[in-house]
Amino acid sequence: MLTLSLVVSTLAACGRGGPMSAETAVLAQAPAAAPVAEFAKRRAAPEQVQAERAAADGASEARRYVAVRHTLQIFTSAEGVEAAWREATEACAAAGCEVLNAELERNDERRPATATLEARVPPQQLDAFLKRLGGLGRTGLNARTAEDKTDTVLDTEARLKNQTAFRDHLRVLMSTPGAKLKDLIEVERELVQVQSELDSLAAQRKVLANETDKVQVSISFRAQPSVLEAGMWEPVTDALRSAGHVVATSIGVLITAVVGLLPWVVALGFAGWGVRALWRRRARRRG
Repeated sequence: MLTLSLVVSTLAACGRGGPMSAETAVLAQAPAAAPVAEFAKRRAAPEQVQAERAAADGASEARRYVAVRHTLQIFTSAEGVEAAWREATEACAAAGCEVLNAELERNDERRPATATLEARVPPQQLDAFLKRLGGLGRTGLNARTAEDKTDTVLDTEARLKNQTAFRDHLRVLMSTPGAKLKDLIEVERELVQVQSELDSLAAQRKVLANETDKVQVSISFRAQPSVLEAGMWEPVTDALRSAGHVVATSIGVLITAVVGLLPWVVALGFAGWGVRALWRRRARRRG
């Protein structure tokens, strides 16, 4: 009779509780505060990140994440700098590249215009784009550098995966029945922090993707230097042109000095005249 009553009471308790999922049943077997500490330890454990990174490294041995940068300098005629820069900008748009900076300077009347273009080009469009740029003028500096960022990318992806799993576990804890208000507040605070770190890691991964999935190209446009344009007497002509400015500047400094000293000269003159008058009066009294 005792055994039968225990069985009946157990079935009645199960009937009142309703069906529970397997994940909720496991969480209900432990206090609400215990999973919080457990997940906090899991979040802070670096060995899990290292293990996930090692697994990702082994799975992507054939893939290397390399940031490639290409620097190019193009010389044209003094009148063709702006036209070459505009044509390069149009070629960049046709190649589907991402323009980072495009600048044209033509303020100085004594010197020709200069221009720069910085963009990220898809690797499959790079050769055609550089070939089109080569037809705009004479190529000067032509350099390419590469930086392997595989370790940084794998580490960021492993941290993203680990933090995503931790966030999902925290969300499960938020829906645990019978949890105390204090524990729910702690879990919610931890969830906000984890989500902020996830957003930061996602932004870092996006920046790395832009650096490794495309080739960064920096192009500068300059006028072709020549002896006829510059000339060996250019320093002399520049000195003669600036001679008038030097003389005018000297006269300006002199005028400023005179105007600044004029009140003191007048004041000293009146003081000297007063001293001389007093000296004459004393001399007359003695005489």
